[in-house]
Amino acid sequence: MHEYGSIKPITPIRRALAVLLAWGAAAGLAGAAQPPADLGKRLVEGYIAPATRALADSGRQLADTLQGWCARPDEAGAGRVRQGYAQVVRAWAGVEFLRFGPLVESNRYERIFFWPDPRGIALRQVQALLAAPAAPTAGELASRSVAVQGLPALEYVLYRDGGLLAAPGGEGFASGCAYAAAVAANVARVGGELADAWAPGGAYARHFARPAPGDALYRSTQEVAAEAVKALSTGLQYARDVKLLPVLGSGPDAAQPRRAPFWRSGQTVPSMLAWTQGLQAFYRAGGYDYGEDAWIGENLTGELQRLEAVFAALPGPVEETLASPDGHRSLTLATLLLKNAKALVDQDMAPALGVAIGFNALDGD
Repeated sequence: MHEYGSIKPITPIRRALAVLLAWGAAAGLAGAAQPPADLGKRLVEGYIAPATRALADSGRQLADTLQGWCARPDEAGAGRVRQGYAQVVRAWAGVEFLRFGPLVESNRYERIFFWPDPRGIALRQVQALLAAPAAPTAGELASRSVAVQGLPALEYVLYRDGGLLAAPGGEGFASGCAYAAAVAANVARVGGELADAWAPGGAYARHFARPAPGDALYRSTQEVAAEAVKALSTGLQYARDVKLLPVLGSGPDAAQPRRAPFWRSGQTVPSMLAWTQGLQAFYRAGGYDYGEDAWIGENLTGELQRLEAVFAALPGPVEETLASPDGHRSLTLATLLLKNAKALVDQDMAPALGVAIGFNALDGD
């Protein structure tokens, strides 16, 4: 066993709609450019380390805010809870596409974001937990089902009809609020594990930043490049196929906004905006040089900037956005931009860096 425990370079994600990609370095591709020799270091220090630290810090701040509000619930405190939850969601959006290494080890992804949940597993389990005589502590929560540990569960407790924010101090408030604080602390704990692993010099970052022929995880910069391209491609496809297309339906009258992530808290569009900004920052941190094919970077950056502009211009909760023909058209445009950006990553960026993309399990679903 190597120094980072049982983690593998590419770990399967245990989800019904898992994104599984087969990748390989293709150094022999004619005309392939080489990725920056220090690509892993650039990505760690320029994006991954600060992004994972922001998630841990925002989770810790929300847990502290909830503890204070639980003791003395008032409207001002409720506003701070709403703001704190929004900050955690946006911090998570900047991390969730890093679906390799520490994020998929020990089910960390699901512990933070058990979604989609078409069978309503989290809803039933959280309701049962709220009906129990006492709420679990943050430490006890870590041994429970992943469905009750993360942001979707916390959103339900806070924002459901009759939830904590709607009825502060009401019946069951104390135990429900204790559970909410435990979930926030659990998110902070998992985020802290990610931040520690990805800190410059951290257990995983060392492998990613300094690949070597004998390394257990990354033997070359080419393998690091494959991991980075995979994260971009999978993230773009997941955002389109899982987050947006099921919500849009065939038109405004057939839209299903409650299939969107974070619809209760009104954070669907803000989280997508934060996700787009994070993906761009992750890409920029790589400092890719395509030489004579500079158009690849220019076109990919242009599509992502247009995507950001679409999300930034959308007002209100996702239900209001989808009820409007203009809003529905804007989100439909977002799916097209996501498709275009993924095509640029798969068909142009990957070959330019000598990365060969294999079968994607989402294809044909």
